[in-house]
Amino acid sequence: MSAASQRKYSGTLNCVATILREEKLKGLYKGMASPVVGVAAINSLLFGVHGWFMHHIAGDNSPTVSNIFWAGCGSGLVNAFLACPMELVKIRLQNQTSSNGGSSMTSYSGPIDCCRKIYKMGGIRAFYKGLHVTIWRETPSYGAYFASYEIFTHLFTPPGQSLDVPSPGLLLAGGLAGIVGWLSTYPFDVIKTHIQSDLSGKNQSMLQAAGSIYRKEGIRPFFSGLGATAIRAFPTNAATFYAVCWMRNLLDPKPVSQQRTRE
Repeated sequence: MSAASQRKYSGTLNCVATILREEKLKGLYKGMASPVVGVAAINSLLFGVHGWFMHHIAGDNSPTVSNIFWAGCGSGLVNAFLACPMELVKIRLQNQTSSNGGSSMTSYSGPIDCCRKIYKMGGIRAFYKGLHVTIWRETPSYGAYFASYEIFTHLFTPPGQSLDVPSPGLLLAGGLAGIVGWLSTYPFDVIKTHIQSDLSGKNQSMLQAAGSIYRKEGIRPFFSGLGATAIRAFPTNAATFYAVCWMRNLLDPKPVSQQRTRE
């Protein structure tokens, strides 16, 4: 459930019920093609860049939580340039309605058609509408994401057990890290969605968009949909970290003597 300029849904359950009533089951999967295609690229870039920053920040020393946080910030900054256009397409597709009672200002037949029309309106630059807010969201969010994962991994791993092999504790740590990452910068996501949903062609600054949202509905919209986002974030990021750990062990297995252990 995204925060738009007008409040259409009273909550998560009302949002689901309204979508099912107006657009049937397929409405719940609207705009799905864009993130499905890009999720592998985003996660590959994110974890790859995070590893690069970790190598240059911590070197051969044991990384601290601070090292991990700043490496996460760096990977989030880079990731914003890939996430912004992908999320723009997703939002434009999701903001359409196929109900008889209303329609969006611009109609897209799918992701390819959406990309073509965005490009026609403003070229490559049009895909980066809202980039400045995306950077504000991604940079600290992924710092908190990776740092909290490290903290939770130590918290949920029994003493003497490896921190570098898949485990139930790792699943829990990944899920909670996903929630922490979203909680840390969620209002920026609301502002980004507001900017990217605007089809007027105006270029709003982050403060202008935030002021527009606040004047219409106060502080509440800045946290609209947070519950649904947290529910989604837990299994998604639990699976992400588990898969990354599993693949690392598969592609680059380490002897037990070189693995990190919980003291």
